[in-house]
Amino acid sequence: MPFTNNPAEQPQRMVKLQMKIGGCWRSVRTAVRYCLIRSYLGTARNHGIHPLDALRDTLSGNPWMPPQNA
Repeated sequence: MPFTNNPAEQPQRMVKLQMKIGGCWRSVRTAVRYCLIRSYLGTARNHGIHPLDALRDTLSGNPWMPPQNA
């Protein structure tokens, strides 16, 4: 996938890179889990939360959630 500055396409680059390295996904469930985690970390990063902090809080039972729109 060629590099672009389009913010909507940037998250797809890591998925394509993972497929290129691994060759394929072993199951649909694994692909869905990978996408959920990448999406969660990307959203946290966009809100100024460090990804490791978001993971630590999630694994300790206190996940970071984006603010609710009124």
